[in-house]
Amino acid sequence: MKKTLCWLAAMLFAMPVLADDLFEHPQTPAQAQAILRAAMPDLGQIQVLRGRFGQRKYLSEIPQPLSSAGEFLLVRDLGVWWHAQAPLDSAVTLTHDGLVQLDSGTAAQGRTSLRQPGSQFVASVFFALFALDIDTLARSFDLFMTESDGHWQLGLRPRDASLAAWFRQATISGSERVEQVRLVEAAGDRTEIDLDAAAQPRSSLTPAERQRFEP
Repeated sequence: MKKTLCWLAAMLFAMPVLADDLFEHPQTPAQAQAILRAAMPDLGQIQVLRGRFGQRKYLSEIPQPLSSAGEFLLVRDLGVWWHAQAPLDSAVTLTHDGLVQLDSGTAAQGRTSLRQPGSQFVASVFFALFALDIDTLARSFDLFMTESDGHWQLGLRPRDASLAAWFRQATISGSERVEQVRLVEAAGDRTEIDLDAAAQPRSSLTPAERQRFEP
């Protein structure tokens, strides 16, 4: 469980501390859902979300951030495929059964299964972050939210002890789509992920893409 959480935090999250005023606006799940529905009317109908990401990892002992970039694919009910293309080529498939890491982002060989106790819980939290599943997030986080002119920010502070041991708070922001994910780790390191994604129908998936989510 701890190894899985640490790996996810290092691979995907963490960012600069956000303005404190966001966390002065607690929201109930119903209030948060109402804000998101107004900004993203098609949120519940999105089947496939694909796009590019840019990520910066800030470590206290290193003056410059560690940067990476690549592509991602989120498929509702199947999982998330996260393919870093630079500076190194690697990919991770996250499903409800756990995590599978590929030695190459484009090849099926070299799979390393990271399924272990607790990984299903981590997977459900990660899905909820990208899919903006408020009901799932509210089970593990206190919710905070602001909105102005169609641009919203959702703040999360973990109530679950296993999550709180690894990060202090997360922020998701955007307008018609999620545009940025930020996380501040408990130790003070942080990660920033910028997203540029478009919603597509399930029929847009190729056979190779479907295969990424198979056991």
